[in-house]
Amino acid sequence: MGTARFAVWSFLIVVFQVSALVIAEEATCVPGFQSDMLIFKVTRRHLRQGTRLGKVGFTHCTDHTRFLFISDDSRFMVQTDGTLMVKRDVVLHEGHKHFFIHSWDSQGRRMSAPVTVLRHGHHHGEPHENHHQNVEHHHGHSNHHHRTEVHSANKTEDRSNPLVPVLHFPKSGEGMRRRKRDWVIPDISVAENNRGPFPQKISQIRSDKGKQKKIYYSITGPGADQPPVGLFIMDRENGILYVTQPLDREKQAKYMLTAHAVDESGGNAEAPMEIVVNVIDQNDNKPLFTFLGEVPEASPIGSEVITVLATDIDEPYTDNSEIRYRILSQDPKLPSDSLFAINPVTGVIRLGASGLDREKYPKYTLVVEAADMLGEGLSGKAKVILTIADSNDNAPALTHTSDGSNPLVPVLHFPKSGEGMRRRKRDWVIPDISVAENNRGPFPQKISQIRSDKGKQKKIYYSITGPGADQPPVGLFIMDRDNGILYVTQPLDREKQARYMLTAHAVAEGTGNAEAPMEIVVNVIDQNDNRPIFAQDTFLGEVPEASPIDFEVIKVVATDIDDPTMDNAIIRYRIMSQDPQLPSDPLFLINSVTGVIRVGASGLDREKYPKYTLVVQAGDMVGEGLSTEAKVILTVTDSNDNAPVFTETSYEVTVAENKVGALVVTMSVTDDDEPQSLAWNAKFKIIAGDPRGLFNITTSGNNKQEGIITTVKGLDFEKTSKHTLLVTVENEVPFAIKLPTSTATVVVNVQDVNEPPVFDPKEKFVSKPENLPVDSDVTIYTASDPDTARKQKVMYKIISDPAGWLEVEKDTGEIKVKSAMDREFHFVKDDKYTALIGAYDNDNIPATGTGTLIIKLEDVNDNAPTIEERDIAVCNKESVPQLLSVMDKDGPGFAAPYSVSLQGTSKANWTARMNSTKTGIILTLATALAPDDYTVVLRVADNLGLEQDSTVKAKVCACTGGEVICGDRVAAGTGLPVILGILGGLLLLLLLVLLLLLFVRRRRGEKKEPLLQDDDIRDNIYYYDEEGGGEDDQDYDLSVLHRGLDNRPEVFRNDVVPNFMPAPQYRPRPANPEEIGNFIDDNLKAADNDPTAPPYDSLLVFDYEGGGSDAGSLSSLNSSSSGDHDYDCLNEWGPRFKKLADMYGGGEDDML
Repeated sequence: MGTARFAVWSFLIVVFQVSALVIAEEATCVPGFQSDMLIFKVTRRHLRQGTRLGKVGFTHCTDHTRFLFISDDSRFMVQTDGTLMVKRDVVLHEGHKHFFIHSWDSQGRRMSAPVTVLRHGHHHGEPHENHHQNVEHHHGHSNHHHRTEVHSANKTEDRSNPLVPVLHFPKSGEGMRRRKRDWVIPDISVAENNRGPFPQKISQIRSDKGKQKKIYYSITGPGADQPPVGLFIMDRENGILYVTQPLDREKQAKYMLTAHAVDESGGNAEAPMEIVVNVIDQNDNKPLFTFLGEVPEASPIGSEVITVLATDIDEPYTDNSEIRYRILSQDPKLPSDSLFAINPVTGVIRLGASGLDREKYPKYTLVVEAADMLGEGLSGKAKVILTIADSNDNAPALTHTSDGSNPLVPVLHFPKSGEGMRRRKRDWVIPDISVAENNRGPFPQKISQIRSDKGKQKKIYYSITGPGADQPPVGLFIMDRDNGILYVTQPLDREKQARYMLTAHAVAEGTGNAEAPMEIVVNVIDQNDNRPIFAQDTFLGEVPEASPIDFEVIKVVATDIDDPTMDNAIIRYRIMSQDPQLPSDPLFLINSVTGVIRVGASGLDREKYPKYTLVVQAGDMVGEGLSTEAKVILTVTDSNDNAPVFTETSYEVTVAENKVGALVVTMSVTDDDEPQSLAWNAKFKIIAGDPRGLFNITTSGNNKQEGIITTVKGLDFEKTSKHTLLVTVENEVPFAIKLPTSTATVVVNVQDVNEPPVFDPKEKFVSKPENLPVDSDVTIYTASDPDTARKQKVMYKIISDPAGWLEVEKDTGEIKVKSAMDREFHFVKDDKYTALIGAYDNDNIPATGTGTLIIKLEDVNDNAPTIEERDIAVCNKESVPQLLSVMDKDGPGFAAPYSVSLQGTSKANWTARMNSTKTGIILTLATALAPDDYTVVLRVADNLGLEQDSTVKAKVCACTGGEVICGDRVAAGTGLPVILGILGGLLLLLLLVLLLLLFVRRRRGEKKEPLLQDDDIRDNIYYYDEEGGGEDDQDYDLSVLHRGLDNRPEVFRNDVVPNFMPAPQYRPRPANPEEIGNFIDDNLKAADNDPTAPPYDSLLVFDYEGGGSDAGSLSSLNSSSSGDHDYDCLNEWGPRFKKLADMYGGGEDDML
């Protein structure tokens, strides 16, 4: 039995302990994050805005399920339900991102947790076409994780039929979630304050029975057929649900509607279905303030002063209503400007520093801001007025004498131990003496008496010391030596000194101090003897004319130097008068406590009443005592309450096409706001009629009420002959009130102008061989006339052809070769020859367009190789081989490798071979020749066999080896005597030139009479239409310029008959007369290198102009006046022919 009883008791004890442990575990709750580290795995490097990464677990051991979170990284945010989201696009450059998130427990303590967003490889089997972003979320080191997929939008809504949720009437067996035996239909969410257009589609209901028969749909409930009636409507035929106007969540956050489906017979096709429309909150409400509090002056740092509370009627537990607090300002800023600190979450204001002193700073005004969206959204402000309360709460204890001859005054006994007096910090507290200021006497006036208990045994003498007794102000307080009565000798002034600290002494006759000195405090009691004083006699302020009611305008401040703890210094404000009293009186209101003046009614109008004068009174004794007045002059500043208006509502102008920056029209407006202000300056905008951005409208620098329309791009008459612009005008600042916007219409007629033909393409590339025969076709390069309505003919001409190789058919644009082309010519750059072709129409004033023709000249083998070195010097004994360079103007395909052979008598004395690269000739003297000058003829051929003979002048000297010495001179250098001789000769020549110049200068100084006087009148012929070059059909014989052209004479100085060598190609006569000079220079250079020219000196003739003219001499003209010619018509030809008319027309001289 005992064993069984023991077992039962043991079982009960174990059960009790286990239960206690379970209860203890359930009761133990540690606030904070559920994991020490939060890891979120993602599969993409680029995280888009709105991506959900997972959930954060947090608790503060209350029944709350939503909390406030803050992220160190502004690109991530945590919603109040713990959902971590991407706030702005994030790119994981390094594959991960680390940051912290923070929250607060119920006691306001901050808690933090590290977060890592980690990128890893893509999961297999996931469809890429849906653009999913895959996220894995790990809490700490837990093995549990969940995966969230965020679908990005990949479809565009049809504007005419936006995608809306379709709600089907439920059927049994379809797997819908059940809640308390009711089908759960997903709610419809609609954002508040939507701007439409209305009606706006938000959902659609549908019955599956609509496939068999006609179904009609309808809705009932509040917002449909019940108030507010008509807020939601439904299309009877297709079941589309519309909202007809913007919703307001603060008015109603949820609407419960009932959807019905009825067949054609009127019977219910489906059971009624409940539709819930949730209104999504928008941040459209500012926080509102309420506050209470007071602070004792002896408060320690960290003590709670006041709790500031703001509310936001937006959706709770969302950022729209998550408020954060901060202190914007503190007044006064003494003794430190951070005397108070505020908890940003709870709004608790605490003392942040020491230094509170009621006597110096009895009151503090804090401006506190509360902002939603975690402190980043809409904000509201309030003032927190903190009154510093006195901490000395011990009243003085008074005892009175019963002597009727003396007024009752407090009697202060010297303290003794054991009498039970209160102790404070181990010092005895002696009650203070209070004396009212401004007492009229008579004086001296008894205010107290001190007494020593030892006066019963022996004679005691009393005295006082300290400021006001034996220190300045001396004699203000005196004490009767025999009885210890304390007197004040004159009226006190609290504003001069509010407290006196005296020391009382008691001395026994003949034995010294009877008592230890005792401190006496005399407090001066305040009387209301000072009026409030305004900070300034006149306050100046400004108030915008469009200010709303309760708008803060200005704050007046008055102070009272009386005791701030008494009503003597408690000031109240009120407005005594307002001038003018229109449009309403009162137009302004004043806060009686703070002195803040606000707008109290609507009707401010700067144009009617530009200034208001207020008389404000400040009175102490809570407004019932002494008072003073000040003026407040308020200037009504301009608000944008007048819209600019066009002086004309329609304009019609004509603008020529193709002009950029052309002035179209100048539009003027008027505005009744203050001139030159932002509310007066106009801002114009073209809102319709300019889809291609052809026009721009600006204001002039000086006149901001003129809109100047100009063309940004050239107008095209052929595309659009008329533009109708709709222009609006506003101000540089928004309208202060709702105002109509003025508009004007501008009709722009495009004037057709003759446009030049346009080549297509603008640059044309063709490729042709350089030896293309003359008269061969190069290409056809045509242009089209954009003036299609004019039906004009397009013709062509050469504008620029530097080498004169081309000609164009005037009517067809066909381009042919006029003269032989040469790829190696200096006008060819990078194998390309550029010519400009012009196309012009047959208008009265033709317009010409240009096109660029670029001909890529394909190389042909038309240049034989030549030797660059033409003079060498060698020794006749043991001669060193000479390396000669070979050059070919043709391209790489027609040049190296070269071959060489000796010609004529050169074969007997010289040897020639190519070097290893086949680009140079090694010439060697094979036979010892007598010192003399020799000519070596070398025939050089390119890789295709095109050859040419070149001559080299070889000077053979009597020497040996590579140091060539001819006639005691070293070829490589010159002796010093020779150099000095050359320098002397140069100096002598320079001296002769200077003497010649001096002689010429003196000869020029003699002024000679000109052969013809300036005013000499002779018969002269003036050409006014000469444009150079002659007519196109005039042919100049320029072949005479080739007479006497000679190559270097030294080439054939030894009269060696040259073998056949191809002559260089001379430049043909240019078509452009301006190229005559270049033509002569180029052909002169070609002639200098012509090996076929005679080897003798000859005169180069460049001024031969032919053998004479068939025309007779001008001297054969008869200038006499004989004959029967009538020259009177010369008088009719104008003043330029007056002289001829006088000479030949006759006159008075003929009558003599």
